[in-house]
Amino acid sequence: MLSWRNHPSVRLSMFSQSVIELDQHSAWFRRESEKETSVWLLYVDTEENPAGVVYFTDMDSISSNAFWGFYAAPGAKLGTGTLMGVEALDYFFVEEGFHKVNADVLETNQRSHKFHRKLGFQTEGVFRDQYLGKDGYESVTRFGLLESEWVEHRKTFESI
Repeated sequence: MLSWRNHPSVRLSMFSQSVIELDQHSAWFRRESEKETSVWLLYVDTEENPAGVVYFTDMDSISSNAFWGFYAAPGAKLGTGTLMGVEALDYFFVEEGFHKVNADVLETNQRSHKFHRKLGFQTEGVFRDQYLGKDGYESVTRFGLLESEWVEHRKTFESI
């Protein structure tokens, strides 16, 4: 997980873009694993190879919503992201029974913008100059997906 997260293809799309050292990662992992408001899932492909990570954070059981994030392992098979996203949303809405999932995406991460739209997310707003990265300020787009929208949109992925 740490080597994937530090890979430039993943790291440069994240809000925290610095290289993470093992001791930092270990401390973070201990803290995160104790939270009741976070779930981290390792995605395993059809050949039983670890191929990505999906996580739900700020899980609010009263409002029944959370934020999510994900990344496929560098070099993962084409289509891994879609499979991972569909399975994760099924888990979140069907198995966990949540009402809404949100995502915040950097404006420079156009692959993630496209990915969210592919999965049926709606743009809910843009936070202008919200994030200060190494190249200056950039905006952040908030995406949202309701369980009822997913039930309908999920039909476009029937073969998955």
